[in-house]
Amino acid sequence: DIATRVLGTPAQIKEIESRPVFWWGAEKPKVLVLAHLDTVWPIDSFQPLWSVEGDVIRGPGVFDMKAGFIQALYALKGISGDVALVATTDEETGSHASKALIKELSAQADAVLVLEASLDGKVKTGRKGTAMYQISVHGKASHAGLEPEKGINATTEISHVVLSLAALENSEHGTTVVPTMLKSGTTINTVHELAEL
Repeated sequence: DIATRVLGTPAQIKEIESRPVFWWGAEKPKVLVLAHLDTVWPIDSFQPLWSVEGDVIRGPGVFDMKAGFIQALYALKGISGDVALVATTDEETGSHASKALIKELSAQADAVLVLEASLDGKVKTGRKGTAMYQISVHGKASHAGLEPEKGINATTEISHVVLSLAALENSEHGTTVVPTMLKSGTTINTVHELAEL
């Protein structure tokens, strides 16, 4: 395994809420290095899956966040004590299975380091907060030709909601709003990111 090759001792693959979690180091770390191994890219979206050209690697999730995971492994080389590298597999979908684990480990640690990649060689020192909402709109059926005034068009109504949500964005405060359609009809999934800390 990669931890054995880099750090000399193997990692564990723990199952937390039916999801695999990469865990190397202390069971109750005072310094927690946190990463994630999942990606937003669908299966088979990269063909070939990986390509290496010189010192450049391309593939799903290389930037977010395989690069940070590899940096964490090499940063821990020669380090011992109450430290652990924990990499979850559900961050891109909201950490539903790993959220309780992350909260518990973070509360017990003196320091938590997340080596999420950044652009132009910069170091991330803050993170936006997020909130997710689901909005459902239900229409009222009527004959479109004979009695359209008696109906409510759910598509038209949801379009008003989407435009209202988009208007909440405020670049001056670093607030972004990203309305997205879920596959189940007219439900809107909105991410409202707060200003960076």
